[in-house]
Amino acid sequence: MCLRITAHLPGTSMRRIFGLLLIIVATAPEISAQFSFPHKSEAQIARMTPKQHVEEFCREHARHVFPFHNTYDETLEEYLRKDGPRAFPQVIREIEAYDPTRRTGASEEKFRRYEGAVFILSHFDCRVFRVRAFGDGRRAIDALKLLSEKLRIAHSNSKEDDEYEMKRRYELHLSYIEALEGISIADEAIRDTLKLKYDIRLSDDDLLNFINYLISRNPYYPGWSESKMHKENYRDDRSKWLRIFKTPEPFLQAYLEYKAKKPEPGRPRQE
Repeated sequence: MCLRITAHLPGTSMRRIFGLLLIIVATAPEISAQFSFPHKSEAQIARMTPKQHVEEFCREHARHVFPFHNTYDETLEEYLRKDGPRAFPQVIREIEAYDPTRRTGASEEKFRRYEGAVFILSHFDCRVFRVRAFGDGRRAIDALKLLSEKLRIAHSNSKEDDEYEMKRRYELHLSYIEALEGISIADEAIRDTLKLKYDIRLSDDDLLNFINYLISRNPYYPGWSESKMHKENYRDDRSKWLRIFKTPEPFLQAYLEYKAKKPEPGRPRQE
């Protein structure tokens, strides 16, 4: 890419053009990285293995600074949903390849690929099935836990210009684990749905117990319905956005079954 500069331009315009040139030169590697790798056709993606789907998703996440290709991501996610738990082994490898405490494992590409792998886990957890219900899913969570200490060390050893970024990465990493092991966005949507539609109010402990029951019965419950955002208005002019499932009946039925099986205090559970 080049700009034609003519001698009759005023000094201010010349300075602006030279400044623009410097920006282009500085960002050229990132810009070219976003367009130099051709996308695969859907026919090619359909022939790929679960391992290759994960690799392509993580590679796509690593190669783009900005999300220009949402349709391509959605196509990959569609095939990853079909892969299901078969995607976990490569997800684990992508997580384990990132090591911010070692020069060979701390590259920006490996961080972005690790981040892509976490996004796959989060996508499964919130829209398809709970990750922790599967053996390899729990091993993926264990891999994240092992990485936690390395991120903590990298943050504590970071220089002043990297301190904010490493702190952000560490805190986000802990939030990923917390959601995978505890209450997910889909679970919050269940709480909001039961409250709004049926006036059933669940504390964190009540919700977690119900979720553990759901996982033991059918870990694919996040895929029972799509959700939408709903704005709840209050009398004192406050408002709050809730995530509500479009088809709430399966969650109500599951909750009623859970309550029927849950023993009252002092009474044994009926099998």
